[in-house]
Amino acid sequence: MTNRRAHRLDCRGWLLLLAAAAFISAVPVCAQLEHNGPHEAMALADSTPPYDVASVKQNKSADQSANMTIRDNVFTATNMPLSSILEFAYDVRSDQVAGLSGPVSSARFDIEAKVVPPPGVPMPKLTDTVLQAMIIPLLADRFNLKAHLQSKTMPVYNLVVDHGGPKFKLTEDDDQTNSSVNMNASNSDNTLSAKDATMSDIAAALSDEVHRQVIDKTGLKGDADITLKWTADEAADQGGTVVSIFTAVEEQLGLKLQPAKGPVDTLVIDHAEMPSEN
Repeated sequence: MTNRRAHRLDCRGWLLLLAAAAFISAVPVCAQLEHNGPHEAMALADSTPPYDVASVKQNKSADQSANMTIRDNVFTATNMPLSSILEFAYDVRSDQVAGLSGPVSSARFDIEAKVVPPPGVPMPKLTDTVLQAMIIPLLADRFNLKAHLQSKTMPVYNLVVDHGGPKFKLTEDDDQTNSSVNMNASNSDNTLSAKDATMSDIAAALSDEVHRQVIDKTGLKGDADITLKWTADEAADQGGTVVSIFTAVEEQLGLKLQPAKGPVDTLVIDHAEMPSEN
């Protein structure tokens, strides 16, 4: 991987399940994918050969379930809207995508793309992050997708040190082979654990959970092992105590998510059309 502090995948490949109407992602006891942002995704897409075989079809079923997987050098999307595929391929959130319109914006698609080496050639060892970026040329080819990045001032959170200082130890370690950031969810309980993670790593992981870019403003150097636990609002319906992620960050880490505004890379869709036939 290009980033020495990659988020390790503890599941076999990458898995995203999307709930029916609201398309809410649910990660089933699995690590988070490495996050490098759209610039890195586009650079990887430009420097990596595309998938060898790809099938793209419109899904016209009434089924509301949807899923995407990357596993064994195969990318599969079932009943997925193009917007969600864009978010995954370019490593952006939904609020970072603008300009998608027309029939393609409301349709759903089934996609299967494979890496198929020539006979006698071993299967290449590609990271999930590379396979993720390889979706970009596939979209350009089959959806005639054209897009560009544009910086936009948007609401963000600054990750800062709270009064009293951090509640974890920082170490200097040049060996990052065992660094990881993992997210586990069970019912309404959520746990974010990190090993040998920088504050930037933790900020990136928190961005996924608060659905807004988190910028490291702690000024803290070095690596940390942390465990952060919080509950979803649904815990109240079950008679439990709700601990928000914002409260957990303050009480358990000695940090704070401070609302602010800052520059965020947004993906502007210049053109996209219904896919060509297989």
